[in-house]
Amino acid sequence: MSLLNKAKLRGTSDSVSVKDAYGKLVLICLGGTALMLVFQLGLIIGIFQVGNKPPPTLVQLANGDSIGVTPIDSAERTDESILTFLNDIFSLTFTWAGTMQDPNQPGQIIVDPGVDVSDENGQRIGKVPTTVWSASLAMELNFRQEFLRQIAELVPQSVFTQKTNVAFVPVSFSPPEQVSEGRWKVRLVSNLLFLKDLGTVAEVVPYNVDIYVRSVVPPNSQLINNLSQPSDHKDPKNFPTLAQQVAEIRQAALEIDSIIPYRREDLN
Repeated sequence: MSLLNKAKLRGTSDSVSVKDAYGKLVLICLGGTALMLVFQLGLIIGIFQVGNKPPPTLVQLANGDSIGVTPIDSAERTDESILTFLNDIFSLTFTWAGTMQDPNQPGQIIVDPGVDVSDENGQRIGKVPTTVWSASLAMELNFRQEFLRQIAELVPQSVFTQKTNVAFVPVSFSPPEQVSEGRWKVRLVSNLLFLKDLGTVAEVVPYNVDIYVRSVVPPNSQLINNLSQPSDHKDPKNFPTLAQQVAEIRQAALEIDSIIPYRREDLN
């Protein structure tokens, strides 16, 4: 066989080898593409199954108790939860007895020393009952400061000597009216009863307001317990930490950002 023929045969063999290599590469690519399609199809099917799965209506707590739940959007709150939150906060805010629960001995009552409130310049303008200060943690920060100043001017100092008690008497809370996404208005009609030493009613003060409340992210109770700092009371050992108080008051995931007074005549 001549050298020319050998060269032709070698060239033909090399050409066949290259074609085989390209063919194998194409088959590998097609196989990989097919596997990717199968994987994506399985992923889509899984997403549809999760999307069509009904949301859970029963949740088990860490202590083993089970509670029923209602699925809602993260910015939504039920009317019942809003009204319960407002009733609890306003009862704490406007019930002044000059006493408080002893945090060291549950069930025991001690004299309430109150919490000092200062104006914008740092000058003391009075003090509010401890329950008022705690309830104000459920309010938007800037509004909270102004609200505490207003309450400090309203609270009689005789409350702290237990010569005057004040009771909050709600007449009605209107159904929550949504004013924007995650924000509602509730109209409160109520009275504040000022009681003297013998429990006689000395004065009845109408307290009628429009309350604006909005949804907020609930606190992480476990994280707060781990990272909490002492509160600003005189003896932090005798009180729950500030972070723990915030977690308890704000566990409803709601916040009051405005309170606007109105007259009863406005109802007519």
